[in-house]
Amino acid sequence: MGEYMEEEKITSAKILIIDDDVNMMEMLSVVLRKYGHIVSTYTEPVAAIEELKINHYDILIVNYLMIPVKGDRIVELVREFNKEIYIIMMSVHKDLSPSIEAMQQLDIQAYFEKSNRFDQLIIMIHSGIKYLEQLRKVKNMDKKLENYLVDFAQILIKLVSAKDHFTEEHSRRVAMLCSLFGKRLNLPPKDFSDLQFAATFHDIGKIGIPDRILLNNGTLTPEEYNTIKLHPVIAANIFSASDIYKTISPIVYYHHERIDGKGYPDGLKGDKIPYLARILAICDCFDAIVSKRPYKEEASIDFAIEEIRKNRGTQFDKELADIFIDLIEHNSDEINKILHDF
Repeated sequence: MGEYMEEEKITSAKILIIDDDVNMMEMLSVVLRKYGHIVSTYTEPVAAIEELKINHYDILIVNYLMIPVKGDRIVELVREFNKEIYIIMMSVHKDLSPSIEAMQQLDIQAYFEKSNRFDQLIIMIHSGIKYLEQLRKVKNMDKKLENYLVDFAQILIKLVSAKDHFTEEHSRRVAMLCSLFGKRLNLPPKDFSDLQFAATFHDIGKIGIPDRILLNNGTLTPEEYNTIKLHPVIAANIFSASDIYKTISPIVYYHHERIDGKGYPDGLKGDKIPYLARILAICDCFDAIVSKRPYKEEASIDFAIEEIRKNRGTQFDKELADIFIDLIEHNSDEINKILHDF
């Protein structure tokens, strides 16, 4: 288990100001810089929003009554991509300020009435720094919990591997295949992360399968096969117990579903099967075909490709299967490395 460093305290804030009153903005800049803060100023909202997308800022100070774009609209656009920045709305008079309801809805943390006295603003910024410090502590605690859960999942997969050593090696290969496939599909970062995690632990539910069934190298009875089919349900239940990993649960739960509805555990069809589960299903099956097991010899990559091609549109998502086949055919060196490094 790794060591966790405490977050450094924020001693100065990086502040962006948006205001069409240049004189007021310059006065604010001078005062804030005297207190050690780093300040950027913008009169043009569009340019300011682009700057906020590219670079990190701790605090945003924005004038409410701006033309043609009012401050609340600017905040609304900023909140679409940044939920954490501390926002101070300012106006020339409290009667011309946004309503409390609007400030709550847009998560505006403070209101400053423009004047030549900036002590109130300095206090607000100090409060903003304290808020950001607390937010970082919470995020650090969440990260610790996330790492603890990963460690626990690793322990469970080791327990499965102690019974069936093929499971751990298979899971690692499937995760690497999913990584390659996810990059090809240009998955969003959260989806890519969820897919990799689900692939690594997709067979963790086998910990709940009795050894006499899990280690049976012969033909399973219908009852035994039905028991084996419970492993994605068990895995999904493990991850659904954590708020952090609830998005993992449906991926592992549905990765044995088929496009034609003949899979398990729920017999879902087509697009009703979660997209990431459809990706995992292809990678999982590909490795299962090419891998040697006590009850089967390893198959060639070409044979596995033909099996996926033959079952596109029935077992596998047709479009995803075509992309995967193309990926395998044009990355033979990398695929061979994945398959033979274990």
